[in-house]
Amino acid sequence: MRPPATELDLSQCDREPIHLLGGVQPHGVLLAFREPDLAVTVVSANTESLPGLPPQALLDQPITRVLDAPGLRRVRAGTAAGPVRVTVGGLACSALLHDSDGLSVLELEPLAGDDTSAEEDALAAVHRLVSPLSGARGTSSLLQSTADAVRALTGFDRVMVYRFHADWHGEVVAESRAEGVDGFLGMHFPASDIPVQARALYTRNPLRLIADVGARPVALVPPVLPGSDRPLDLSCAALRSVSEVHLEYLRNMGVGASFSVSLLKDGVLWGLIACHHLSPRHVSAARRQACEVLARLLSLQLAAEERGAEATARARRAGLQGRLVTRLGEGPTLAVALEAHQELLLELTGATGAALLLGDSLDAGADEAPLLAGKTPGEGEVRALAAWLATESGMGATFRTERLGASFPRLAASTDVAAGLLAVRLAPEAPRFVLWFRPEVERTVTWAGNPHQPAWPEPGHARLHPRGSFDAWREQVRGASAPWTAADVEAAESFRGALAGVVLRQAAELSRLSRALSRSNAELESFSVTVAHDLKEPLRGIQQYTSFFLEDHGGSLDAEGREHLQSVVWLARRAQGMLDDLFEFSRLGRLELAWREEDMQEVVEEVLATLSARLEEGRVEVRLPRRLPRVACDAVRIRQVWLNLLSNAAKYQAAEPHWVELGYFGPGEPRPGAADRPGAPYVFFVRDPGIGIPSQFQEAIFEMFRRLHPAQAYGGGSGAGLAIARRLVRLHGGDLWVDSAPGQGSTFYFTLGRGP
Repeated sequence: MRPPATELDLSQCDREPIHLLGGVQPHGVLLAFREPDLAVTVVSANTESLPGLPPQALLDQPITRVLDAPGLRRVRAGTAAGPVRVTVGGLACSALLHDSDGLSVLELEPLAGDDTSAEEDALAAVHRLVSPLSGARGTSSLLQSTADAVRALTGFDRVMVYRFHADWHGEVVAESRAEGVDGFLGMHFPASDIPVQARALYTRNPLRLIADVGARPVALVPPVLPGSDRPLDLSCAALRSVSEVHLEYLRNMGVGASFSVSLLKDGVLWGLIACHHLSPRHVSAARRQACEVLARLLSLQLAAEERGAEATARARRAGLQGRLVTRLGEGPTLAVALEAHQELLLELTGATGAALLLGDSLDAGADEAPLLAGKTPGEGEVRALAAWLATESGMGATFRTERLGASFPRLAASTDVAAGLLAVRLAPEAPRFVLWFRPEVERTVTWAGNPHQPAWPEPGHARLHPRGSFDAWREQVRGASAPWTAADVEAAESFRGALAGVVLRQAAELSRLSRALSRSNAELESFSVTVAHDLKEPLRGIQQYTSFFLEDHGGSLDAEGREHLQSVVWLARRAQGMLDDLFEFSRLGRLELAWREEDMQEVVEEVLATLSARLEEGRVEVRLPRRLPRVACDAVRIRQVWLNLLSNAAKYQAAEPHWVELGYFGPGEPRPGAADRPGAPYVFFVRDPGIGIPSQFQEAIFEMFRRLHPAQAYGGGSGAGLAIARRLVRLHGGDLWVDSAPGQGSTFYFTLGRGP
């Protein structure tokens, strides 16, 4: 068994200087001369076959010793359009001329008997080639017609149209072959079969004929350019000799001659028309030129068909995007609108899942959770993937892969939903992304031979040998999604711009609403101050005049009359208290907190001093098991919270003994009732053995003016205290809640944020 080639071995093929092999094929003669003195500088060693002179006799001699001046002028004038027929040493030849290394390079190929009229028949040959194409419908039919036409003109046993994939491996997409000749239609060939520098030459020089695989190359004389250490550059030479590795490759296929024509689309190598013959075969330069014309026409038609298909797809995607963007702008929020129309988002790129990350942070506790649509990894994996993309230096604004697991191993086992990823970044300064996912697509690829053993080194030598078998070798491909096309990427990038426009429009609308709200708040504040003042005055008047009336005329009233007047005083006082509470609650939304590091123990001691008389009157014991910690807060506002909670705890006592307990749970300590409120370092509480609160009312008690008992029971009160306390706690970034049951007392908990 031959050992598999390593990447280092295969890189030798990529580095082989196939344009500097220093030789030509023996079916023609090469002469390179200087301008303007026309002195021959380099010749091939087989010049005696045409001009009848040995190489040394031609060096430093004028090129007109080989090709007369009129013939040279015709070659110079016509070679840009193709080969020119000339006579050299009494033989009809086709001549080609090009420049290389500062020299004019003349190539002469003797014309065989059936090729003597090839130049005159060139247009007819092109017509014969092009005519079948006019009736072809669709890409497959077009390629097959091309293969048939080229085989008819060249007479080769097998003509294949070979298309390169994105990773530069090739696939035979059309084939025409003689009876009994092996076929390769549908088979794939590894990229190493046509290495990098060979593809570069196919782009520069579209025609390549190897007339006899078994022929020995003819050396150049001199072997290196005068004043240089390297041979003449033969990149554009039709006669350029062939790498021994490639010749062995062809012999292993059973090929005696080959001819290839490059297919270029927008200047990029799209594929090849590859021709094989089982025995040596020469094709005249004129016929080769006709095949090149056909290849150019084919490339133009392929490009036109692809552009037509792309235009249709682009129009369809533009329609999808237009509908999606319109509907995004109609939703109450971007997230709600995207969730409602997620099928359009998926169809835009042909994905099965998508995720949008629109927040400023990727932390698990961030306010903006990823919006997931279709089949995607979990939220944690999506956040981790976005974090990786945000730090991946080479990503840029767009990233795509058909094998996500190879780049991001955390999702290697999630190929059922995320084998492929197409990502666009929405903002360079924040980790905001739109991610599209595709699952793996299992498929079988048939290779012409084992692609994992394309070459092996010769024992004791550096040169590689190509594989010897081209039998069908099937490979099951897993872990890869369908490839993302250029149209997919274009749609994703276009959506990024459209989404930015939607966000800007919504931001502008929010700004407008914010300004309107600010004006409304200012007007409301002015109104509330006015109303409070205008209502308080008559309420104070009612209290005063009713009190005066009781003092002056109370003795003349019966008990029922005096009770009615006292109720009027109480109601006026209560209405004035409710106005004060309402005014205080309305101001909380515009409150600026004065954050400082405060000793919570001192804050509570001040509150207890304020409540001392009430606590003594109700014989309420205050329990404080341990000293309270220092925290960041607005001490004035948190004092209001403690005052409300402690006064309520003292007010709503049940049977003796009366007590209230206050304390806290610190970091790492169990937090009863706080399991769903993580993040705060401390949880403070006030506990009492009082009347308790039924579960159905435990949120209602935090509503403004909401009471669960008659107005005069338990010492009265407006019912605004808990609403104000919760509002103050939430302004601190925390929360306030209760755990209670009827007859079993109540525990009020609250947390605070970490400060600005």
